[in-house]
Amino acid sequence: MAVSTLILKNFSLLQPLPDKTLEQLGRQSKLIEVPRRKLVMEKNQIAHSLGLLIDGRLQGIDMTLDGREAGLYFIEPNDFFGELTVIDQQPATEFVIALTTSRFLMIPSTTIRQLIEKSPQIATIINQRLAQRLRESMQQRTLLTMPSPVQRVCAQLLQMTIKAPSGQQIVNYAPTHQEIAIMINTTRETVTRVFQKLQKKGIILRNGNSLEIKDINHLTDLAQGEPKNDNKPE
Repeated sequence: MAVSTLILKNFSLLQPLPDKTLEQLGRQSKLIEVPRRKLVMEKNQIAHSLGLLIDGRLQGIDMTLDGREAGLYFIEPNDFFGELTVIDQQPATEFVIALTTSRFLMIPSTTIRQLIEKSPQIATIINQRLAQRLRESMQQRTLLTMPSPVQRVCAQLLQMTIKAPSGQQIVNYAPTHQEIAIMINTTRETVTRVFQKLQKKGIILRNGNSLEIKDINHLTDLAQGEPKNDNKPE
């Protein structure tokens, strides 16, 4: 069954395309739904399709030498994944797993490469995403060198913080403590303890699926290893 053009138009990557092209793309696309913890993209395998996440959440991960998961990045709705292996036709360098029940589209890599050749706008969006992913990877490596778990938790929250139209600093669809733990190479229990301290001191506030950053300056100080006083998390 063809994927509706209304679904395709939700993706910023595809919005530059005319309706006729979207209709053709819809006939080539495949809609997939997977349960939590399902492997979506396998490391060392060539991805034959570009994935576009409709809803849910995915995570790029790798495995450490001792067999532990190491989180690399999150994939949120309207984002895409597998672009590197689609472009260079080389094996994927990481796994992608579903953190929640998720739905996504798979568009054949040959089709995506044709779109890149024909549409400078599509090429620009993908290049910008590749550059962003590289910057995120460099930031994550820097974060992992921080000596204190408190610093790493706070730095990870800062990386995920956005400014809402209301002016609030928030983390949309905040990851679970376990998901953060594998991003910063610590335990879930450690992340939970840090969150409890941050919430107790009013630095962060849980609001449904999101986090409100109530004191961005203090969170920044903690990420830099500079607690202001003894009343805040150490």
